[in-house]
Amino acid sequence: MVPIPSPVTQVRVFPYIPDAPIVVPPVFVSGAGTYSVGTLGRSVFYNLDLTSGETQNGGPHAGVKYYAICKNADGQEFTTTWLTCLKGGPTPQFGRTVTLGGRVMETEAAVGSDIAYQVHLSDVSVNAYIPPNEPLILPLIECGKGIATFAGLLPGGSWSVSVAGGERINPLHVGMTVTIHGTNVATGKPFFIPATFVTRDAGDPAEFVERRIPRDA
Repeated sequence: MVPIPSPVTQVRVFPYIPDAPIVVPPVFVSGAGTYSVGTLGRSVFYNLDLTSGETQNGGPHAGVKYYAICKNADGQEFTTTWLTCLKGGPTPQFGRTVTLGGRVMETEAAVGSDIAYQVHLSDVSVNAYIPPNEPLILPLIECGKGIATFAGLLPGGSWSVSVAGGERINPLHVGMTVTIHGTNVATGKPFFIPATFVTRDAGDPAEFVERRIPRDA
């Protein structure tokens, strides 16, 4: 599939920091340009070319990884995969090539697979998982900050979440099954992650990976 550039507006570009427990400020705002995704054989190409906007906090630098939050022609907001800056300055360009193939990762949040979607969260709440038919909520963390990452290819990808700070309401232990929700920093709207999670690290930041239920043979 030949890449077809689609117009994007209100582009904000952020440094890409894997599993960062904090929300970092943007390096480029109010951007406009085009975003395109194309394929050739086993390769997928991503390109973001900005023709206007404002640099902040030093601006983007060539060779450094970033991701962007944009609006498409329909006004819908989306987050790009991480991209490498090809050219900095007032009209920066970003690109990435992903080669598909090899074994499909079936690990916790597919460590090492390509990030397809990343959401910065505030007011994060972590609750112990209780079956839906039980009218109970057991809060574990309130008012945290975090990053939710969806990794892998659809279908079959998985979520992981890193939560920093906040108030520890009840003890959190490795192996606990939890649910997580918060506020999408980019949109200001509630964001509920459609999955249950297993606690991988109960420290600060706490780390959670999507719970996988084995399929019957």
